[in-house]
Amino acid sequence: MKCLRPLLLLSVFSISACSTTSNAPEPAKLPVVTTTANIKIDWKSAVGGKTEYRFQPAFNGELIAAVGGDNELALFERANGKKRWQIKIAQPVAGGVGISGGVIAVGSSNGDVLTYDLNGQPIWSAKVTSEVISAPVVSDDLVIVRSGDGKVSAFSADKGELKWIYQRPQPALLLRNYAPPVVADGVVYVGQAAGRLTAISIADGRVLWEAPVALPRGASELERVTDIVAPPVVRGDMVCAVAFQGRVACLGAKQGNLLWTREISSWTGLAIDSQNVYVTDAKGQINAFERTTGRSIWRQDLLANRLISAPAILAGNILVGDLDGYIHVVNPEDGRFVGQLPTDGGRIYLAPQSDSSQAIVQTGKGSIYLLSTQ
Repeated sequence: MKCLRPLLLLSVFSISACSTTSNAPEPAKLPVVTTTANIKIDWKSAVGGKTEYRFQPAFNGELIAAVGGDNELALFERANGKKRWQIKIAQPVAGGVGISGGVIAVGSSNGDVLTYDLNGQPIWSAKVTSEVISAPVVSDDLVIVRSGDGKVSAFSADKGELKWIYQRPQPALLLRNYAPPVVADGVVYVGQAAGRLTAISIADGRVLWEAPVALPRGASELERVTDIVAPPVVRGDMVCAVAFQGRVACLGAKQGNLLWTREISSWTGLAIDSQNVYVTDAKGQINAFERTTGRSIWRQDLLANRLISAPAILAGNILVGDLDGYIHVVNPEDGRFVGQLPTDGGRIYLAPQSDSSQAIVQTGKGSIYLLSTQ
């Protein structure tokens, strides 16, 4: 417990630092995969150097933006990985990158929000009240930023004018939250401390609804931490979220009515397809639940303690990254491994970003990989 308590005050993600202690569970051996899925690496590039920040590239049509170690920001061509430009940012970048239209946004550990055009030229900058450790979201002509104190601020994308701020009281013990807000159909969904999920109107910052995903329980303050530190996922009329030391819950996206819950702990996150909800839990297992009922379908435990990322869906397969930079491809019907792709050996901290036919992955060594179907 000596290792856990002070680190939890900073980041649940840093629990992995305790893996160096003698009583920490050993990572499972790399599974032997004899089949090959129809997924391949199209190209590899890089941005910055080695980093322990949770960075994730972002798609914008035929462009990909990424930040890396040494406070580097780069823009790539999606088709071939060609780097259009790379610049060094004066502020310590900690919050990843967001991009939409002609605006690229990053956040710093000093509480700066910095925006750039598609040529890498600064547009505007603004200050928020605490560090920015999750990626800004650029959507609906706004740049939406979550700061370390739990506030959500929305700035106009063109001029940086503050449009609204959302804030709620925070508990005494608070995990550093790396999860960005999620925008869908004019609503900003935000995972909160104490297991709360909040839906906010993107137009004016008004709270539309708030609902519990998990309820604090336990004797100690540490045991009662149930923060949502992974981004919620919206699919159709459903939004799902998962809490650390808590539950996974799916709710109606419009009114926040509870559809189902299941006991599970996760700080990484989940993915949804037409059939199931997939959750990577705190033990490094991949869990599949039926999307409409929450019934458990299968559990894959051969990646236990390999510090796997949240799942992503690509071409009908599940992708997760691990501590050694492997991308594991899993059959969504039964959890079987159907492929395995090595990268540069750097840890894959966050889920691959995917759309219908491609996914982009970043490692802790700064390498960027584009995956596609064969």
